[in-house]
Amino acid sequence: MTVTLGALFLGCAPDAVDRDPQVQPPEGVLDRTEFTRVLTEIQLVEAVSDLRSYRNDNEKQRLAEAYNDVWQRTGVSAETFEASYAWWWAQPAAMKAMLRDVVDALKEMESNAKRAAEADTLKPGNLKRRDPGGTPALSKQ
Repeated sequence: MTVTLGALFLGCAPDAVDRDPQVQPPEGVLDRTEFTRVLTEIQLVEAVSDLRSYRNDNEKQRLAEAYNDVWQRTGVSAETFEASYAWWWAQPAAMKAMLRDVVDALKEMESNAKRAAEADTLKPGNLKRRDPGGTPALSKQ
């Protein structure tokens, strides 16, 4: 009876919150590190768009330009990103962990921007047309 109850509870247990599955994407799909980096950039573009921070009547054009800027800086095409996006979202446990990485990267960018603003080293445009590789790598503790 105890073994049966134990098996029942283990079989119905949800995935652990901190579970970090290691999946290998197929050829033509960005690996986790690269996809996380590009998705972080896309989240910034979409956040600016949601806030309607563009000061131009043609928001769609500004959004397209911002996406093109991401593709140019990261060296990833829109098609590769779309294929990767579809594949990674089909891996829910892996995507959940990746989204935590994106949030961590965004928090780190925010923290760096605040420190730069306090030190008065933040110049206009630093967060927009960053050099390739301008998305910070996650610091692993």
